[in-house]
Amino acid sequence: MLDPKNYPLASRNLIVTLCASAALMLACTDDGGADGMSTDGSDTATSTGDGDGDGDGDTMEGNSAEAEGDGDGDGDGDGDPGDGDGDGDGDGDDTGDGDGDGDGDGDGDGDTGDGDGDGDGDGDGDGDGDGDPPILDSDMDGVPDPDDPFPDDPNLPGSAQPNLVYAHTSSRLFTMDPFSYQIVEIGQFSFNQSQGSVTDIAIDRWGVLYAVTFNDIFVCNPANAACLYLGDLPSSFNGLTMVPPGTIDPDDDTLIGIANTGNWYEVTIVNQQAQLNLIGQYGGGMTSSGDVFSIQGTGTFGAVDKPGVNNGDVIVESDPTNGMVLGEIATTVGYSSLYGLAGWEDKIFGFNAGGQVLEIDPNGGQVQVVANTNHAWWGAGVFSVLPQ
Repeated sequence: MLDPKNYPLASRNLIVTLCASAALMLACTDDGGADGMSTDGSDTATSTGDGDGDGDGDTMEGNSAEAEGDGDGDGDGDGDPGDGDGDGDGDGDDTGDGDGDGDGDGDGDGDTGDGDGDGDGDGDGDGDGDGDPPILDSDMDGVPDPDDPFPDDPNLPGSAQPNLVYAHTSSRLFTMDPFSYQIVEIGQFSFNQSQGSVTDIAIDRWGVLYAVTFNDIFVCNPANAACLYLGDLPSSFNGLTMVPPGTIDPDDDTLIGIANTGNWYEVTIVNQQAQLNLIGQYGGGMTSSGDVFSIQGTGTFGAVDKPGVNNGDVIVESDPTNGMVLGEIATTVGYSSLYGLAGWEDKIFGFNAGGQVLEIDPNGGQVQVVANTNHAWWGAGVFSVLPQ
């Protein structure tokens, strides 16, 4: 995946008069008026320090009724309302907090959640006070530009439906409801070039669906299974997954390909060529049976072939940063071709090449068949961050 994520700052100088006593904020009597009357924005200044930064006697300046005060902010970054505006930009919020400590109003709209962590006025879209600018989505399709292979086309790449698991055969795409287990066919995969058999899919947090064949990598529209070529693969994978933000990349999903050998590779696409970076392997002689999924807050799970186990696949939990097995969950006795793996909260779904869909309890290891089909399953995928 491409790495995600400065807007110009306009500054102005403003003279601020701050009046205080030892016990509390008192009235400033004549901070700009010439008639001897109090002109600090009210007949008597309040204890919150609401005042008139420019001395024009406007009673609405600097208090909660105005999103952009004239000097009623947080000058020293201590979060106290009414102690002046240190940088003179006067863009306090409705509590009087200024711009500079991360809890103010970076864009001057009066929204207390869009603080400006570094005081440069660029706002903070996620409200964490770190001053990050919002992620750009040029075509307004719900997929930010850094994660959109077609950032200027609102019709591409398409997004998967929330609250569904996706599964596929070598040639057709399906959805499954994770609660009712209802399976619906989307359609046959189509390719704008380099047609092939789909060995696995992966879905990122925005619902963008990626697919690999033995030779190439594609992005596919989940609504109709139409696939667009992205690049060549230097080697093939029988497993594909996204690991969620904060795992390998601190801010974004990371696409991982799993080889039959059990090796895990970080996959990036440069000039229509997939670049592979080996990050680890299952270990213990385990090889890939066919798939992995990773969900934020739920875990990372894979189906493996383990030496000495011949009557089924072994479901394992892995470290998403390197693939190393952390523990064994269950053995799917009688089902040894789980080429598709997906899940939900407290659920693991195994899609067997014989047509069965299994549900495995990640806590107790119980295995049950929840659907029987005539589909030879080859892979499955689910959002890396479940919709809330």
